[in-house]
Formats: sequence, structure tokens, C-alpha cells
Amino acid sequence: MYIALVSLAQDDYFVMWDEKIVGHLSSARDKHTKNARKDLLNIEIPRSACNAHKKTRRSKCSDPKWLSKAQDHMLDFERQHAGKNIVGKLYRLCFDASKREDGTYDIYDEDARAYAKAYNDSLDLQKHGGKINLPKHLHENIPAGCQSLLG
Repeated sequence: MYIALVSLAQDDYFVMWDEKIVGHLSSARDKHTKNARKDLLNIEIPRSACNAHKKTRRSKCSDPKWLSKAQDHMLDFERQHAGKNIVGKLYRLCFDASKREDGTYDIYDEDARAYAKAYNDSLDLQKHGGKINLPKHLHENIPAGCQSLLG
């Protein structure tokens, strides 16, 4: 049995797989498993993954101050309010930046893409804190009360 720790969009996932379940892929001969077999043979199993303490069953990599940090984040009402406001603002800026004069939309517009990425960051900000990445030349379009959220 193998275990891996990963982070997707800053959310933690615990992945565990059993050799009995996926082991057949390494020796299967049909064409449907050919690519899966190649991928399996190239997987490097992390040797330094955080194991759990046997007695407490808590990860050795966990932050012992996570609860106080989460409480501080949730009780910072001014920041939470600004975070809520910037989500809608970034959505609208992305929409407006992608709209052309002829009424069509350009999804490849650099500013629109930057606003879209910042919008995504703003959703994570609500859960995890941190800063929103937005190119400096676009900061002027963000309300003054939300400027502190930009990185």
C-alpha cells in the first residue's frame, strides 16, 4: 500500500492506493492500459512523505498552531469583508476586460486572464488567507479598501 500527500488549489488531499487494485495495470497487455502502464512505471513514490505519529495519529508535518491561525483569520472581519468585496470586483473586471467593442469576448486578452487568475486567488483567500497575485498595472482598478489584499 502506498500513500502520497498532495495539494491541489491549496487544499490538502490524502491519497492511498493498494497494489492489489492498481497492480494489474503494470502487467496488462491490452491497448487501453498501455498509457496507464507507462505512467505507473514513471511514478516516483515519495520517500519523505510525512508519516503520522503512532500514538496521536497526527501528521508529523502538521502545524501545531493551525487552530489559532484559523481563528485569527476568521475573526479578522475587516479582511473578510474586503475579501468578499474583491471577489465580485475581480469577476466584473475580468468580464469587462475581455469584452470587445463589437460585443464579442476575447478570452485571450492578457488583462482579462490576469483578472481571472486573481479572481481564482480571491476565492482561495477566503479560505486560506494570503495575497492575491495581480500585475501592478491593474492595481489601480481595485478599490482602496481591497488594496491590502494584493501581492
